[in-house]
Amino acid sequence: MKKYLPTISGTLLIVTLLTLVYYPAFGSVLGMLSLLFTLSLSIFTIFQKHAGTEHAHAKIFREVGVMVLTLIIVIFLGGIAAMLANAQVSVRWGELAGLLSAIAASFGMGYLVRKGMMRLAG
Repeated sequence: MKKYLPTISGTLLIVTLLTLVYYPAFGSVLGMLSLLFTLSLSIFTIFQKHAGTEHAHAKIFREVGVMVLTLIIVIFLGGIAAMLANAQVSVRWGELAGLLSAIAASFGMGYLVRKGMMRLAG
């Protein structure tokens, strides 16, 4: 299952982008479904990673807490980036520009959190 996760994530991203172009009303529903699916896969992977280790509950709680905190920050920053990008372009392309800027903000925030967690771990 782990080897298919990048393919599934990429497919969800492409389908969401295509949905925004061709079926704008369905885009938010598909976006929420892909977000919940990815979140559940992440939590499942965290549980699998720490199952049977010493202090498993504390490690799981820490990683899930960091993931939820990161998600909250990404949603906030992505919303701000989307709002600013939407104001700069026309209404028709505003959703696409907003989505792309939100994705860029999420990757940037994910990188910073990963670097911070690596410093805390070692």
